Amino acid sequence: MPTESGHDPGLAVCLSSSFFGYYAHLGLLAGMEELGLRPGRISGASAGAMAGGLWAAGLRGEALDKVIYDFHFRRAFFDLGAFYRWPFILTGMAGTGLLSGVRLRRYLARCLGQRRIEDLRGPRLEIAVANLTTKRGEIRSSGPLNEFMIASCSMPVLFKPQRIDGEDFLDGGVSNETPFDQWLEDPAIHTIVVHRIRNTSCMGGFSWKTPGSILGECHTISANELCRRRRVQAQEMGKKVIYLETHHDHPGLLHGKKSRGFFKAGVETAQSQWSALKQPLVAEL
Repeated sequence: MPTESGHDPGLAVCLSSSFFGYYAHLGLLAGMEELGLRPGRISGASAGAMAGGLWAAGLRGEALDKVIYDFHFRRAFFDLGAFYRWPFILTGMAGTGLLSGVRLRRYLARCLGQRRIEDLRGPRLEIAVANLTTKRGEIRSSGPLNEFMIASCSMPVLFKPQRIDGEDFLDGGVSNETPFDQWLEDPAIHTIVVHRIRNTSCMGGFSWKTPGSILGECHTISANELCRRRRVQAQEMGKKVIYLETHHDHPGLLHGKKSRGFFKAGVETAQSQWSALKQPLVAEL
């Protein structure tokens, strides 16, 4: 049953990693809220962590639009230092990543201030990260919000490892593209919604294979298998698992004009799955 804040502590939403997928993830959450469904727990990896963090921080409507559709938000992922770093990264001579994350850190601080995950008033947030110091994938539910959102989005080689409290972190999607295994043994969770994004076109319209795209497809195969096993295990443990996919074009790097369409696609996913999403709450009443 929903709490006084309106959130259902037994409804949990997992937002997968995806290249610039936070628009569709946020659209899904907005669509669910329009339907009266407010999860008590949100987990995310990479773009899912960014979307979950913004949502758990309380951004809605116009306030959310001002952040995600701002040109400075897209630009914040990049920094001029990449131009002199790339020869060293390409040759393996020096460096750990093209992008530093410094500009994104400044942008999020300006929009959100300095918050901690455990102090957020929205749904409980859990962020997947790859801890290079301990050599383990982790789910963080406490710590500096902005730092862990950026760390979870820090794709290897593209971004430098992000140092937080003396440890180095990278993209949460490396080890846990769909982080919901932490809920499998939690008796408070009755329903898990897993949202993934599938691109219906190749980046830039090009269809030929590159080493990077092949590595990406290999990672997707591993992620799919792990997700399938978790889904089966969840069902065996009596959890209701609702598996949703939003399909839209590959964002590419220059996706500004398409971003509102990606958000709308996420909303439409929630609306089209109304019966499946509403059923667990109806059963509880």
